[in-house]
Amino acid sequence: MYKKTFFLIATCFLVFAANAQNTSTQLDEIIIEKNKISTLSKSQKLIVLNDSLINHSVGTFTDFLQKNTTIYFKENGYGMVSSPAFRGTTAQQTSVLWNGVKINSALLGQSDFNATAFKNFDNIVIKPGGGSVLYGSGAVGGTIHLNNELHFTQKLKNELQFNYGSFNTKGLHYKATTGTTNWAFNVHFGFNKSANDFEWIGKNRKNLNGAYYNTNFGFETAYKINKKNTFTFYSSTYNDDRHFALVTPFQTKTKYQNNNYRNLLKWNFKNENFLNIFSAASIYESYLFYDKLPSESNSGGKASTFLIKNESYYNATNSLKFSSKLEYQQTKGNGKNSNLPYANQHIFATSLLGSYQISNCFGFETGLKTEFTNAYSNPFLYSGGIYFNSKNYQLKINTSKNYRIPTFNDLYWQPGGNLNLKPETSFQIDINQNFNYKAITFNASTYYISLKDMIRWIPTASGFWEANNTDAVTIKGAEFYFNIQKKWLHNYLQFSGNYAHNQSTNKKTNTQLTYTPKNKFSTQVLYGYKNFSVSPSFMFVGKIYTTTSNSQESALASYGIVDIDFQQKIPTKKLSLYINLKLKNVTNTTYTTMPEQQMPGRNFNIQIVTKF
Repeated sequence: MYKKTFFLIATCFLVFAANAQNTSTQLDEIIIEKNKISTLSKSQKLIVLNDSLINHSVGTFTDFLQKNTTIYFKENGYGMVSSPAFRGTTAQQTSVLWNGVKINSALLGQSDFNATAFKNFDNIVIKPGGGSVLYGSGAVGGTIHLNNELHFTQKLKNELQFNYGSFNTKGLHYKATTGTTNWAFNVHFGFNKSANDFEWIGKNRKNLNGAYYNTNFGFETAYKINKKNTFTFYSSTYNDDRHFALVTPFQTKTKYQNNNYRNLLKWNFKNENFLNIFSAASIYESYLFYDKLPSESNSGGKASTFLIKNESYYNATNSLKFSSKLEYQQTKGNGKNSNLPYANQHIFATSLLGSYQISNCFGFETGLKTEFTNAYSNPFLYSGGIYFNSKNYQLKINTSKNYRIPTFNDLYWQPGGNLNLKPETSFQIDINQNFNYKAITFNASTYYISLKDMIRWIPTASGFWEANNTDAVTIKGAEFYFNIQKKWLHNYLQFSGNYAHNQSTNKKTNTQLTYTPKNKFSTQVLYGYKNFSVSPSFMFVGKIYTTTSNSQESALASYGIVDIDFQQKIPTKKLSLYINLKLKNVTNTTYTTMPEQQMPGRNFNIQIVTKF
């Protein structure tokens, strides 16, 4: 009954909103995804990593997020498959969105952060906490938003980067943006390659079979037909070839190839108080695993997703706002020389959200969502939050029910796939406080997550592994961030840090989830004088359990890494030139993020960035 009522309310809202003309506020045109996230997330913390931070970084997307956020990443060797543990959750419980469209693999349910060309994006927004009402499956630990910005009436801007470093690591990246009154364009491409053959400290051997290369190309354009209608098109291509580093010199050499193609078309219509965004997306992913190099023996899988989505935003009054979403997604997938048969999945989802601002500093928001599919039972989700903003203090409290659907492999892989799986569901509450006074900022978040029906692959009596809803997990945690800045004469000094504590406890065994460290801490000092700056940083990761029994013998030891970055800006009349020298793992610390898979010791990278 509640579903019929919900649809009736949603339909009435859409009809009413489309015809609304006489209200007192004006909606901003939402082209840039970052602005939309901020509008819909007043009761949740957002972390925005801007283009300057992105452009001057060197290394993988994993390196970038490890250093600048509290998210922990598990890497199968440096440059190999990388997956996050966001707030103590699993890799499938972090949702990644490209310009508003979810791009987690349909086959595996997660994103590989060493197979993501993060330098193509103009900003990256990190949103800790649940967000399934807005972003669907996987938004349990948090969401990561990869956004491109388009600007009308802009002169041509070019940016070119080169980098070279240890282990014969090379990179090239180019980005151009321009626009007219009615048109806006972005184009960008990149290339990365590394022998990745670093010395294993104390082992008298090198990292074997660890080479990788990747290429990417992206294009975005927008056309403003008139004041009410704008079309935007996004396109992205990514290809890579990564050998899997050997644990012992006697292992068989293998490698992995990824190909991703994404296209997205958006139509924005707005009048004074109503904004409608219609999106259509095509997302293709494929992989090949070569199991006996140098032979061509391989297996793999592919999946293609077609998505249409309609989002409506309506300002009823200055204080009361509504939004709704209707979404349909079809995903087809199958394996090659593997045990994944052809499968065709349909998902239809609808959601309704509202917010009310009681005063200039206080308000609340709420949301409802339901989903229908031919593959599993549909969950009914909700979210609610309040926020308080003053000059020096901000409070945000949010609660929600979230979920993670079974992947194609979970459902259809034979043997072991299980068509009787239920989605993982979770309840959570998040309390966020922010204090700021002059140049000092301090942020503290505490959260609680109760998750049930966690999907695990477990051994059966028949000798194969099978996907099952098994565990229930409780996660308690806290995150802290601080930042202090000081400027005098030609000097600039900044001191910042992040700390996260997570207790991810299996309710049945009372043990910590594997590959979820209880403690992670990072801090950075930046000192600048005129056009020169130096920035030492330190990151600590606590002990990591690799077995569900929390065996001490198989646990990975805690470690701390020191990096030092130097930057010299050379301004000229026609261009800006930056030379960056990055010294990584300066103390030559031995550490691993997977058993028997050592990470690089002391190494360097030189980067040249030009803007013209």
